[in-house]
Amino acid sequence: MKTFIRTETELINPEADYYSLSEIRKLFNPPISYVTLWRWQKNGILKLTPYVYGNKKFYHIDEVNQELKRHKKSGKQ
Repeated sequence: MKTFIRTETELINPEADYYSLSEIRKLFNPPISYVTLWRWQKNGILKLTPYVYGNKKFYHIDEVNQELKRHKKSGKQ
């Protein structure tokens, strides 16, 4: 069981291809609050899949960039 858990956690390297919530909110100008980010995810404005690493959530960079482009096109910022 320990081997499986170790392998799964090693698959997600948050430093490499993932943004944290604080990094995502800083992509907006001005930066949005954590509450706004949570509300947009809840209401489907930003459709992001969280990857949990420890007790933190990370989001794949490509998915975040795609959602930001879609978000800017629709003019919801």
